Amino acid sequence: MLMDPGHVAAIQNLVPPVTAFFGRFDFLDSMPWYFIVISFLTLGLHPRYGVRLAMLFGLNSGLNEAIKLACHLPRPYWVSAAVTTYFSGSSFGLPSGAAMYGYIAAVIRKWWVVLVCIALLLTAGISRFLLGIHFVLDVLGGWILGLVFLLAMPRAEAFTARLSRPSRIALFVAVAAVPLLLVIPPYLSLAGWQLPAAWAALALQQTGSLIDPVRIQYAYGASGIIIESLCGYEYLRSYGGWNPPRDLKRRVMVLVLGTLSALVVNEGIPIVWDIIGLTAVIPHLATFLSMAVVTFWLMACVPLLANKAGFT
Repeated sequence: MLMDPGHVAAIQNLVPPVTAFFGRFDFLDSMPWYFIVISFLTLGLHPRYGVRLAMLFGLNSGLNEAIKLACHLPRPYWVSAAVTTYFSGSSFGLPSGAAMYGYIAAVIRKWWVVLVCIALLLTAGISRFLLGIHFVLDVLGGWILGLVFLLAMPRAEAFTARLSRPSRIALFVAVAAVPLLLVIPPYLSLAGWQLPAAWAALALQQTGSLIDPVRIQYAYGASGIIIESLCGYEYLRSYGGWNPPRDLKRRVMVLVLGTLSALVVNEGIPIVWDIIGLTAVIPHLATFLSMAVVTFWLMACVPLLANKAGFT
């Protein structure tokens, strides 16, 4: 029942305008949006909240991709021509990755923030379902995975706080390696697996794009986000740290300018790698470095520049 494409098609066709409306929220599962959310916590509240969310996102992405490869289950539009989709999803289906808003609600703990986070969580999940790229099981699996990480975070933070700086750096490297350590075994296990021709044909018919789910797509970027969020925050602390301005206007100014600069870096760094040829030669390294540079910029450079400019 939870993986019946007929249910997806039926709900899509029940109220077509609703399906079209939720189709506009696909950006809720995109890297620019995730950087906006991390920036909101880092520059709007405090960098310690941003680094926690960035690490949570990176670990969740790694485990999410490992489970996708281990289960190698299809997306609805791969197995049913009755399911309509609005764009191509080249990775496997289970679980959905759009589920990180519970952490924000747990951190801020204000009723309106909790309501907004619940709305975003439901909107992200429902949009993935109505877009025809996830089954109900995929969405539920993503929510459960996010809850597991949320519950484990306090214990991990308590352990890290007791370590010396060299030990923390060593731990940062180890944690950053987790996404790859999780992904590589299931990826290697699919060496002899063949993508069903019917899945590939339906996906091509629906979107005009070929799918290639048996590859590592997110773990390298997740590792870059983890290592530079942790190292960036450690670097920021070595310079005395930074607190967002008390004045609301100044805080909003830092938040807006810092977020825009991070989005510019996010778009510009891949262009640099293309120009020097890194993407063509070592694409995984280019992905890792892109996410690492953007995250370090947001976590360390923007707060230090704000501090130097007197925005404290």
